[in-house]
Amino acid sequence: MVTLLIFVFLVLLFIGVPIAMGIGIAAWIVILLKGTFPATIIAHKMANGVNSFPLVAVPLYILTGLLAGETGIASRLVQLADALVGHIRGGLGHVNVVGAMFFGGVSGSAVADAAAIGALMIPQMEKHGYSREDAAAITACSSTLGILIPPSIPMVLYGVTMGISIGALFIAGVIPGILIGCCQMGAVYVLAVKKKWPQREKHASLKQVWIAFKEAFLALLLPVFILGAILSGICTATEAGVIGVLYALFLGGVVYKEYRFSQLYGILLNSAISTAIPCFVVATTSVTAWVIAIEKFPEALVAFLYALSPSPFVILFLINIFLLIVGMFMDLVPALILFAPILYPVVIKAGVTPLQFGAILTTNLGIGLVTPPVGNCLYTAAVLAKADLPKMIKAVLPFLVMNFIGLMLITYIPWISTWLPSLFFK
Repeated sequence: MVTLLIFVFLVLLFIGVPIAMGIGIAAWIVILLKGTFPATIIAHKMANGVNSFPLVAVPLYILTGLLAGETGIASRLVQLADALVGHIRGGLGHVNVVGAMFFGGVSGSAVADAAAIGALMIPQMEKHGYSREDAAAITACSSTLGILIPPSIPMVLYGVTMGISIGALFIAGVIPGILIGCCQMGAVYVLAVKKKWPQREKHASLKQVWIAFKEAFLALLLPVFILGAILSGICTATEAGVIGVLYALFLGGVVYKEYRFSQLYGILLNSAISTAIPCFVVATTSVTAWVIAIEKFPEALVAFLYALSPSPFVILFLINIFLLIVGMFMDLVPALILFAPILYPVVIKAGVTPLQFGAILTTNLGIGLVTPPVGNCLYTAAVLAKADLPKMIKAVLPFLVMNFIGLMLITYIPWISTWLPSLFFK
């Protein structure tokens, strides 16, 4: 039945049915043909899939990111990044990456990161001699840091799907996010030397760094408040999302005064639309995951892979290659929700902890956000830069190589994702 489910889903995908609909329809057809369960089980499983208190964190973090994007938060974080790394060869490229790391701690979304940082950085990079394609490539790749550095919407979905502490997952993404960011900065530096990208002639003075830090200080406190509330035990990751929304409202409306009350309707509407998509995917994918579970496909997959090779090293490499291919053809949210339960027993047998698997899965599928044909961050940056897509894809390749190196390190060095959570969660 799982083979039939996959076949029907691929046919629906090929004829242009949206992924979320295709997953649900394929599961519905399989359930009807199997005849063991009533069709009403579909509605039951869909409702149960979204009937989750931790899932409320998704709209809250989406709203926080949208509110942050409407204020001066992103611009202040970019100014601080410029003061810190703008003097390095390829300065604006490094500013793009570090700015994305800072903003990732606010938005939790890669696409929001690409839109906010890209709108600020791409025109400046073009003005200083970067091609449209190079500026867009750096923006697209750096935006994927937003799903690793907490808060992270994919980590929330993974935690809800697998029943794992979202707070622990947030902390597990900190070092991997910094590692991938450093890998990307390495690529920027090499390309800057090769292509003679400009750099600021002078280091920012301590006074300039201090001024930039003061301007960005309140914005930097947003992720601090969120993580601090979770780690101190004051509230859950979901409740911390409320803190993020209220603080972003306070910054934008009271401190920075950069949006009006009349803008809230549009922000709330966009937030509702952005929330509906992943929640509908969660609902339909829950049905498919249930069908796969009752057919005992995960156990069969474990047996199959370990028949190919008993080596955990080989198994994890094969899983990564599989996920990289999946990421090229499926968006991150449905891929994560669908394949996390399937692959979970395999990686656990290979000695990978649930927290490490969350980091591996998020990093891997994040690469898919900048690979065609389904690369949301790739297309977002291309539209912002008005870049030639084939040339941009070529410009992305060095960063994908560095991201893959970072992925391998996260896969085979467990402490990268497990050490920090072990200090806070016992």
